[in-house]
Amino acid sequence: MLLLAKIKNQITINRLTYMSYENSMDGLDQDPRSGSDKNSSKMFFRKRKGCPLCSEGSPEIDYKDPELLGKFVSEGGRMLPSRITNVCSKHQRKVKKSIRHSRIIALLPFVFCGK
Repeated sequence: MLLLAKIKNQITINRLTYMSYENSMDGLDQDPRSGSDKNSSKMFFRKRKGCPLCSEGSPEIDYKDPELLGKFVSEGGRMLPSRITNVCSKHQRKVKKSIRHSRIIALLPFVFCGK
């Protein structure tokens, strides 16, 4: 009898916990920034910026331009990946080749020794 009472008590506790969990999950399908739910067609989408080197008027990638190539090199001298610089794969290959070429002819250092 005592065991049955404990089981019933545990079931009611679990049911209350589950109900409070369900209530807390109700607000998760709403976007707090826009005030609308995620499935709505009016959801705000941020336009992804394209490659900065693909647009018209962008500088040409050249191994003789260490200032431009320096933007694609980290503080330690490593090449930055395209997911950070937001460069397309076509231009990333050109940048990589130009950085290597300019390092060989000593326009860019292989390692930055900043103190």
